[in-house]
Amino acid sequence: MSCQWKISAPDNSKIERLRAEAGISPLLAWLLINRKIETAAEAQKFLSPQYAHLFENMDLQQFAQAATMILDAVAAGKKIGVHGDYDVDGITATALLIDFFSALGVKLEYFLPHRIDDGYGLRETGIKALEQKGVNFLIAVDCGISDHDAIKRAKDRGWQVLIVDHHRPSEELPPADLIIDPHLKDDGSGLELLCSAGLVFFLLLLLRRGFRDRGLFKDKPEPNLRRSLDLVALGTVADVAPALGLNRILLNYGIKEIAESGRFGLRVLKKRAGVKDDEVGYGQVAFRLAPRLNAAGRINEADLGLELLLCSDPKRANELADELEKRNQLRQRIEVQILNEAQAQVEALPGFAQKKSVVVAGVDWHPGVIGIVAQRLREQFYRPAIAISLHNGVGKGSGRSIAGFDLYSGLTRCSGHLLEFGGHALACGLSLKESELDNFRSAFEKVVAEGSSAEMFEPVLNCDAELPLFKITPDLIDELGKLKPFGPGNPEPLLVARSVTVVDCQVRKERHLWLLLRERDSSMEAWSFWTRFEPLKPGQLIDLAYNIDRSSYQGKVRTRLIIKDLKKLS
Repeated sequence: MSCQWKISAPDNSKIERLRAEAGISPLLAWLLINRKIETAAEAQKFLSPQYAHLFENMDLQQFAQAATMILDAVAAGKKIGVHGDYDVDGITATALLIDFFSALGVKLEYFLPHRIDDGYGLRETGIKALEQKGVNFLIAVDCGISDHDAIKRAKDRGWQVLIVDHHRPSEELPPADLIIDPHLKDDGSGLELLCSAGLVFFLLLLLRRGFRDRGLFKDKPEPNLRRSLDLVALGTVADVAPALGLNRILLNYGIKEIAESGRFGLRVLKKRAGVKDDEVGYGQVAFRLAPRLNAAGRINEADLGLELLLCSDPKRANELADELEKRNQLRQRIEVQILNEAQAQVEALPGFAQKKSVVVAGVDWHPGVIGIVAQRLREQFYRPAIAISLHNGVGKGSGRSIAGFDLYSGLTRCSGHLLEFGGHALACGLSLKESELDNFRSAFEKVVAEGSSAEMFEPVLNCDAELPLFKITPDLIDELGKLKPFGPGNPEPLLVARSVTVVDCQVRKERHLWLLLRERDSSMEAWSFWTRFEPLKPGQLIDLAYNIDRSSYQGKVRTRLIIKDLKKLS
């Protein structure tokens, strides 16, 4: 699908002012303004995120109340259970709590749902499993905000219930004793950007203070919560939370913790994924580490991923990593098979070219990969896409949206055809009766058509600035590196070079395009991985949209361009 390039061009006076006040290059000033950073003070905080900045203008009253609840429960000898979720955010949020209390000598019970057997969220199966372990104080992390029935059943058993969730709540709240969900109030604190692992981290900060005040650390060391930021970073990246505000600070320190590998299970995971300590960044976490942890919950039970993160036994850690690797490979094969079936469905739909949405369904499609399939369909057809797995008359689906269309609001307008749904503007989960599938497909198409404009369906590649290849220098690359950690809301700078000459072009490993490019006296290699571009001829001129990648390879530092799009000029 052809893509329009849109280059953000700030006002020159703003660039010059920020350049002078912050003492940075015009290009870095340009990039910061594109990220809504326009003053020297804001630039300093953005370019040098500090741990102390986490607590500026922060109202942690709810976290303090939750900490007091837990402290009183521990003092009263109550049995605490944690109910997490099967994705990486739910796994890491659970691991954070278990890790913290283990350091205090307090054993927590936990339950992570099985994606197929238990389904999403807090269910009766989880309540029963924790009840059998003697639990009477429940902490629900990364779930609970929409699980009214299960929370009521827990309360009916006489339990105290604390919910720590980052999903958007419905109008009616579940009957928990206390709910921490930043979407319940709009206070400008930035907490609404956090995933559940991030919220649990703030809860642990208040818990540690409470235990300190009660004298618990007189004869034992305090848990070092900075070392726990590796788990927070894993959850944040895997949940695609914005790399801005509080998350930027947490990621800055958390990615360093992942690189330093204080956690044995994480060291083994990095080795299996081929990630070296000096290469750890947002991309390596997102595309190598997180998918392997996610594979456990996608294919079977998520407990293996949790066990690996908490494991200190070398033999067991290697066994777990091997099993996760096998499951990740199985997940990839299943994903390809279902995606092929889904693409064939789309192409066979009468009049699809005029439709504004994609809704596909298949019998016994593995529910662990339908979210990935929906994302692939959204990327391929650039429409809101929903993939549904049908089993015994019920469909469970996952959706992904495009910029400008609020998927959660859209599903709200189709709720009469659904059993359940939840999520946010760009991603959702849902269930329906199979008999309602066609009605839902028609209703959803109508809602998307009415709530969108023609421009929304024209893919746009948002580029930061034009930068000729001959202006790329080591000093400039170092300065651009100050923008790390990259991620949603702070993407890696996407740059444009015009009228670049192709010196050589090769297809390598059957699917990667390698180019040698020249502009004036500068030559650079460029790569397009999993390429969709046709090979080019030497001497051709192209416009190039690219990222700059500098990494070590076989002991040598190399600079190359990563191609995001190109246009042939000759």
